[in-house]
Amino acid sequence: MSSRSADPPTVPEPDAPTSDNVWVICLCAQWCHQCRDLQPAFSMLRRQQPDVRWVWVDIEDHSEMVEALDIETFPTYMVVADDEVKVLAPGPTNTDALNHFVRLHASRRSGQGLNNPPLWAVFQAIRSWAQGT
Repeated sequence: MSSRSADPPTVPEPDAPTSDNVWVICLCAQWCHQCRDLQPAFSMLRRQQPDVRWVWVDIEDHSEMVEALDIETFPTYMVVADDEVKVLAPGPTNTDALNHFVRLHASRRSGQGLNNPPLWAVFQAIRSWAQGT
């Protein structure tokens, strides 16, 4: 018998989002030091992945849009792809982890999102605001 242990299985990296139908919305607050520290990484990802809509929403400046969400943990992300809210959850605060978080959730198959009409309404409000309509 060999005492050599088997290599652990590798987990493939999810595919990068490749559609302008992918939205990453960071729900944050200016007073949150983690949010402020994240802003440069978020901006860098916006420049590196122009096919993804990266939107920064300060929940205090735009409380009317997001009040239904009752956000308590910062930063919280909403990832929308294929016309579905894939996730609404607190998330990472560094570039690599955020990129992985987005890839993981944006690559979920259709029908695996959150079927929640009030959540979809919040996304619609944010999308209209972000597009200036």
